[in-house]
Amino acid sequence: MQPLDHLATQLLIGTDRRAPEWPSAGGELGRLLNQIQADATASSETTALRLAGALAVCAAAGFRPPLTDRPPLPPCPEDVRPVAAEPELVATLQAILDEGPDPLRVLAMRRLDATGYLLPPRLLPRALRLAVQQNDLRPWLPPVVGERGRWLARLNPDWSPALSLDDAPPDPDEWDTGTLEQRCRFLATQRRQDPAEARERLARTLGETDARGRTRLLAELETGLSLEDEEFLEACLKDRSKEVRRQAGALLARLPDSRYVTRLTERVGACLGQTRKRLRQVLTIEPPAAFEPEWALEAIEETAPQGERLGQRAWWLYQMARALPLDWWIRQTELDPAGCVRWAKSTDWELALLRAWSEALVRTPALDWTEAILNRLPVDGLVLDPLNLVDRLPATEREAYWLDLIEKPPRGMTLGLLLGRLTQSLVREDLTTLSVPGARPLLDRIYRQGLAGRLVQDYALRHALPDFIACLPDALLDEAASGWLLNGSESPVCAETQARILAIVRQRRLLIHYLH
Repeated sequence: MQPLDHLATQLLIGTDRRAPEWPSAGGELGRLLNQIQADATASSETTALRLAGALAVCAAAGFRPPLTDRPPLPPCPEDVRPVAAEPELVATLQAILDEGPDPLRVLAMRRLDATGYLLPPRLLPRALRLAVQQNDLRPWLPPVVGERGRWLARLNPDWSPALSLDDAPPDPDEWDTGTLEQRCRFLATQRRQDPAEARERLARTLGETDARGRTRLLAELETGLSLEDEEFLEACLKDRSKEVRRQAGALLARLPDSRYVTRLTERVGACLGQTRKRLRQVLTIEPPAAFEPEWALEAIEETAPQGERLGQRAWWLYQMARALPLDWWIRQTELDPAGCVRWAKSTDWELALLRAWSEALVRTPALDWTEAILNRLPVDGLVLDPLNLVDRLPATEREAYWLDLIEKPPRGMTLGLLLGRLTQSLVREDLTTLSVPGARPLLDRIYRQGLAGRLVQDYALRHALPDFIACLPDALLDEAASGWLLNGSESPVCAETQARILAIVRQRRLLIHYLH
């Protein structure tokens, strides 16, 4: 228990019922605590409050002193980089960290790094707390928090994930007594440092965990995945939980040379045939007519879940085909990806094949396959998120598809949801800002599509529009500010969103001014 928590517990009991055990520490903090306790004129309550105040300030800075004396803390190493110290810039950075939006936080950290500056020390606790919660911020934080930020994160274990301190050995207590989230974090860290030891540790204790825990922990083997994990994953294909079996199969499918992929390749290959059509041989595919018991050992389920659109035989084909590498289909059909998609349309099993190929694209993104499937959409009965496919395109081509989606949103997708996904994709792919040719038509289309009415009706748009403005290239900031056109609407919702956007534009201009 930390000193502040220990002090709070004593105060709840009451200092009149039990003499308090005042906290102690080394160094300057210890001298301050002793000075507070030595004031004979203060009551126990006053002393407790003064001690709590001192400890709370330490806690806000990340310091967690023990209840007993310990050796003095090692000094923080000196930073080589200068600290961003201009008062207006510091205030702007604080506002960005406090209020966001997330893409603007990432942009600010990137600009700090590009210009060789560090975050001011008083902003480090806020930045570290944010990065614990927001994965997108983590890659950009280490260079701008410097030695002081790493020093603080090592003092406060709660902040370690913010900097992904992979050089620090994981705490065995997190594995032995921690929550499922802590055990997953422990396993991920150990997989980065020693994949074999992490796998063996999981193998020894996997049977002691429930199905949900086994599935979550098994997913962490994706880090450092190799053929050395094959035997363990093959054993997991026999797990009593179908979720665990499915997770093991998904991991084995990421290993093209695994026995699992070889077996399923043979099964799908047996479904291929030839037929004569108009004086030429045409490739055909025909799934098995009956379920084979040994398929269960490949994580293939006989019965489709309720609501599944695929028929029974198509369900079997889809489960087999989704594990196959995309290159295998090119070799078997002697067609390019666009030709494979046309061939699938000519069969009775297009739905199963397109779903299988889309899942294979998640493992091994390929531009030609992505474009081929996108150009085939929509397909009746195919529940496929086109944005997941668009995210795998190069940035220049991705922007063109985004414009098409803004103009003709998929069914059930509002403008706000589309913009939110667009900005998430930019931040996740480390692009942060759009290109000028790609952003200008997007901005114009969004600003001119009855924006005032949409803002009132679409909560997601009110949230996503500031994120989108944060992702605009610098050259379009003036257009974002002056091009705001709400058709005379005086709605409080519109006014609030406008104020938010103008604030973001001002903050970005200040970043450009000081960090160029």
